Amino acid sequence: MKWTIAILLGAGLMFQGCIFKIDDDYDYDKWCNEPVYLSYKDLRQKPRILSPQSVKKAGKIYIYKDTLFINEPNVGVHVIDNSDPSHPKNLAFIDLPGNIDIAVKDGYLYADSFTDLVVLDVRDTKHIVKVHRQEEVFAYDPYQVGVKEGMYPCSADRKKGVVIGYKE
Repeated sequence: MKWTIAILLGAGLMFQGCIFKIDDDYDYDKWCNEPVYLSYKDLRQKPRILSPQSVKKAGKIYIYKDTLFINEPNVGVHVIDNSDPSHPKNLAFIDLPGNIDIAVKDGYLYADSFTDLVVLDVRDTKHIVKVHRQEEVFAYDPYQVGVKEGMYPCSADRKKGVVIGYKE
């Protein structure tokens, strides 16, 4: 009985060495999912006011007078004329990467764009105008765009810009 215990302990110690050897050779950066970046320069050239687009994934909805502003997380904001609630009209799409939250006060839409705060004049929804962009207001989250199950994101290099996805 004593010999059986000694043999099992010895075998366990041998296999433990093998396990640590495998971990030491593992190259995490070789197997992780690389970030896809949007440069700060390109990020800050937005928002762009585009033609209406269909809502793929609705986020927060903000009502201002007869207008609905529907956030599409990390993509932008849909502008909908709701003066006739039985027939809403899709007016425009505000291309605003990294947008999660919106608010409207006195005709101005306030929206985040990753780390920045963007202010738009929306009093005339046919002529939306960027008023101001305050840089580096919010904390940066390289995982904001979401990580799919089974993905192992590589470390993000903040100097390259904001992470807008991960290569699969």
